[in-house]
Amino acid sequence: MLTEAEKREMRQMISTNQHEVYILSLEEMDHVFAAGKSKPWIREKWQEYKTKVEFSTNYYSSGKDVLLLNKLLADMGYSGARAYVKTYGGKPHIILKGHPGLRKILTATKYGVQNAKVVKMGLGKHGGISAAKGGGILTIVLVTVYRVVDYFVRDDATLSQLFGALATDIVKIGIATGASIAAATGVSMLGAAMTSGVATGALAGMVVAIGPLVAVIAVGLFVSVMLTNLDERYGLTDKVIAALDELSEKGISGVLEEKKQAVINRSRQFGNDVAESVIDYAVDKVEQIIGRATHNLFRKLTMPSI
Repeated sequence: MLTEAEKREMRQMISTNQHEVYILSLEEMDHVFAAGKSKPWIREKWQEYKTKVEFSTNYYSSGKDVLLLNKLLADMGYSGARAYVKTYGGKPHIILKGHPGLRKILTATKYGVQNAKVVKMGLGKHGGISAAKGGGILTIVLVTVYRVVDYFVRDDATLSQLFGALATDIVKIGIATGASIAAATGVSMLGAAMTSGVATGALAGMVVAIGPLVAVIAVGLFVSVMLTNLDERYGLTDKVIAALDELSEKGISGVLEEKKQAVINRSRQFGNDVAESVIDYAVDKVEQIIGRATHNLFRKLTMPSI
């Protein structure tokens, strides 16, 4: 039997975890979106906050990783902990030196590198890689939601714009995530090399512990910003959207036929250029031969015979 205190605690827990769920049919969803698009103030508010929302969706996971890094530093740094990797029973473990009683989260002195707490805190190689993968997936979800909302709110939005923007977004996120994982792996290898040598002090320990997560944040941000700038400079998203528009207007067969005709025209032009070059070369040679023959004939006719 539960005591009165336990019953009150359970009632409190139930009351604080209530959620309302609305289930709509496809027709009802169409009506909701149509009603929303018909109200000018919704579009005005969206245009007002659109840039901020886009920035937040692209860099939310990086901000989340920064908070995680701060949490990890607070738990390790304040206790003066040092970390290194050591193998026990053929399996690598992260060893934490220092005062376990001063740490609030990583309270043990030894963890397997794939321990749930280690991975959740972004500690070591596996923690950094997990943060990179989780951030990539989260960013894809947030960006997709943003693009879909933008499509339904705007009157001038097209499916080509939606799919084209999503395609380039996912490619950029994939590249940034891959670069972050590679950076985390590289820093982890560097930390392992440092701890296996003479550099077993605080610096080597911090490289092992938080180096991969720092690399994930730094490289992820750098690559994301660089890809965004390249996209804006060369209009990659606009080119993808234009290609999708062309595909929707002309169809696959029409686009293929047009590209085929363009290749044929270029081949013909190349052939004409080559033919013209050959003819020009031949004409020059004939002119030179005729010129030399005329010159020799003129000399023979004008020179006195001996």
